[in-house]
Amino acid sequence: MTFHVQVLYPNDEGAKFDLDYYVKTHMPLVVEKWSKYGLKGYNVTEYKPGPDGAKPKYSTSGTLIWDKPEDVQTAMGSGDDAAAIFGDIPNFSNVQPIILSGPIVDSK
Repeated sequence: MTFHVQVLYPNDEGAKFDLDYYVKTHMPLVVEKWSKYGLKGYNVTEYKPGPDGAKPKYSTSGTLIWDKPEDVQTAMGSGDDAAAIFGDIPNFSNVQPIILSGPIVDSK
């Protein structure tokens, strides 16, 4: 089973998000700190206006790919490693992310 953690950054009024820092600095930090706990990979999505031109609710999301939820729990509770990751958020965003997680139930 593959387990995903979605980290969504709200695109609220006044929200700031540095995509370049996120991709070049933060995500490599995540890989460095959490690969030993079972992180298999990630992808980053930058959201654009929808077909109606409406501003997206989220600016960006990062998807963390794991084999099982227990690995996520271990990583999240990893003390200094988790603190380094969560402590880096103010370096690229002034909003707190929304975190969703669950197993992949279908994929083609």
